[in-house]
Amino acid sequence: MNKYLGVDLNRCKFIGKGAQGKVYLLPDQKRVIKVYNSRKGCLGEAKILLSVRNNPYFPRIYSYNNTCMIREYVPGVCINKYIKKHGLSRRLAINIVKLIESFKNEGFKRLDIRCAHIFVQPNESIKVIDPRKVFQKKVTYPHRILKTLDKLGSLPQFMEILNKEYPDLYKNWMYKYKRSCKK
Repeated sequence: MNKYLGVDLNRCKFIGKGAQGKVYLLPDQKRVIKVYNSRKGCLGEAKILLSVRNNPYFPRIYSYNNTCMIREYVPGVCINKYIKKHGLSRRLAINIVKLIESFKNEGFKRLDIRCAHIFVQPNESIKVIDPRKVFQKKVTYPHRILKTLDKLGSLPQFMEILNKEYPDLYKNWMYKYKRSCKK
């Protein structure tokens, strides 16, 4: 039987598969159900999402058990695809910085995330899906994000905006990124 948390997956639209499980859009088009490959993955992500339940950068969690979770659907476009098509605006750059600052404010040890897990909304606000290991793995600056921006050719523009708006972060992140590239 294909029922999880009372949801019949046959009535849902499959929208993606990742390392942790499969995601289906519920018929209401406002929520998704994620069916995990492991109990540890489900409970770990639930713990994170519950801890950030008032943070606008993360989807709201509605229910979960050991194998699956129902949470808010995050529409939008993956940030990589968005930047390739529309470029990096000042607003989007500042929203990226605010996202990382929110990680710090939430007590995350990992101040980074894969860009594939950042979704840009029509107004250029951003939301995160699939936060993982934010309390375990220590990363003190957004290395993956900067690396992706570099590959997309948007890092100089991002750093210019960062230097103008957040000069202390600019010095810190630029120093750490340049150091990591030399290794």
